[in-house]
Parts: sequence; C-alpha cells; structure tokens
Amino acid sequence: MLKLVAIGVWVILVTAGATFASVYLGSPGGGGAPPADQGIDEMTSELTSIPIFRGGDVAGYLILQLSFAADRGLLAQKKVDPLPYLKDSAFRVIFTSEDIDFRHLKPDDLDRLTSAIARQANLRLGAELVRQVLFQQLNYVKKEDIRTNWIGGGGATN
Repeated sequence: MLKLVAIGVWVILVTAGATFASVYLGSPGGGGAPPADQGIDEMTSELTSIPIFRGGDVAGYLILQLSFAADRGLLAQKKVDPLPYLKDSAFRVIFTSEDIDFRHLKPDDLDRLTSAIARQANLRLGAELVRQVLFQQLNYVKKEDIRTNWIGGGGATN
C-alpha cells in the first residue's frame, strides 16, 4: 500500500514539474528559443501629392507612391491597419523636410527620407513594424508647371 501511495505522489510531482517546465520555457520571457521570423508583408500606398513650401509659399508638389515592408508577425499582433499611419508619417516627414531640395535630389536624400519615414511610422505604431520604405514613384512638379500645363490644357512636361 505504501508503494502505491509513493508511486502516486511521484507521478503527481513529475506531471507538475513537466507542466511547469513547458509553461516556463514556452513563454516569451522564458529561456526558450526566440520566435521564428515570419517574413514581411508588402503594402503599397496610393499615389499621393504633398505640397512643398519654401519661404511661406507653395513651391511645388511632390507626387509619390510608397511601398512598405512590414513585419508579418507584428502586423498580425497589432490588429490595426498600419497603412494610414504609414502614409501620415510619410506626409509629415516630407512636409517638414526643409533641408532637402526636391528640385535637385541627391541619392543620400532618398536614404534619409526613407529611414526617417520608417522611424516615424514605427514610433507612431509603437513597434518596429516597418522594416523598409521603398519609393515606387517620385516626381516633383513645380507650381508654375501645374498652372501652365494643367490649366492651359497641355500635358505635363519635364
């Protein structure tokens, strides 16, 4: 009878220990392996125009379309559509970029813009969701070109 009770206590202790170990090691804060990278989802914004102000006047418009590479795992956790936050971050960064001459862009200007957009979007979303920002289209149209070509009935020229 004593052997039967000892075996029962031993089974209970082994089961409790195995349950505790599986819960502790399976939790994100436990000593288990980090979660596997689930890859990225690509989201593309629609064509957007952003006014560029210089000296208090509209100098022209930046017409752009962006792609965002977002972390698939964090995207599933957020339960919110990140595209409005991403577009707003792009608008804010470009609208407030007074040090960039959009008439004469340099390659490092594009790198600064994309990294600033990603940083701003991640800050607003509260996670490192955006891995990379890509320009699909980027055109600068001077204010004079819009008035003469679009109002006058001609097509846009460079």
